[in-house]
Amino acid sequence: MNNIIKVGSLLIGDKIPKICVPVVENNHDDILKMAEAIYKSTADMAEWRVDFYKDFHDIDAVNKTLMCIKEILREKPLLFTFRTAHEGGKEDISCEEYSILLKEAAVNVDMVDIEVYRFADIDKLISFVKKSAIVVGSYHDFNKTPETDEIINRLKYMDSVGVDIPKIAVMPNCKMDVIRLMEASLRAKEILNKPVITMSMSNIGLISRVAAEITGSSVTFGCIGTPSAPGQIEVSTLREIMDIVHFE
Repeated sequence: MNNIIKVGSLLIGDKIPKICVPVVENNHDDILKMAEAIYKSTADMAEWRVDFYKDFHDIDAVNKTLMCIKEILREKPLLFTFRTAHEGGKEDISCEEYSILLKEAAVNVDMVDIEVYRFADIDKLISFVKKSAIVVGSYHDFNKTPETDEIINRLKYMDSVGVDIPKIAVMPNCKMDVIRLMEASLRAKEILNKPVITMSMSNIGLISRVAAEITGSSVTFGCIGTPSAPGQIEVSTLREIMDIVHFE
């Protein structure tokens, strides 16, 4: 069971991958409407992409909205993410504000995304957040797909600095890039013996999202309405396809 992480009643890394739907609306009311839609859907969990929120600089507003989202989602876990512009997000903030935002959120959410390559002493932030929440360590490359060994080594590095679930998303420029990401994903899961999250973005990489069970990715991302990343498909369609390819 050491390759399974329990988040509330949800077992990440257990059998069929879990479906997560990002919330990318920019204001309080629309955010809560999307949270309600996710709760009513077949998605297993939600991700709040705080970089889309117009009031992300206001920590009190963030906390207020966060608590409302949690209340609506009930038993469905919430992943808190501020994706910086450097890694494909909508906005950017200083390292200091980024750290404060994640530390504040950690006490009220189930999971926190931390960009592992953001600054040198990232292990200190990871250690602090882990006291309250599961840490998803992340790395995104919106330009290319690194070589297989680099993908694996990045996931191994995330593990070495203490994250609970390493995550990597890369951009394919050809079909072979997708195959390389899928191979690296499966190998990394076997090496680390813990859940990983991997994906090849864009329409070319869509197969990596629906075949996450084959590649060893413990979570895959779908959407309800507006996608937060290239290649995401509607959660209902994603669930149907994943049920078809499920092999146990």
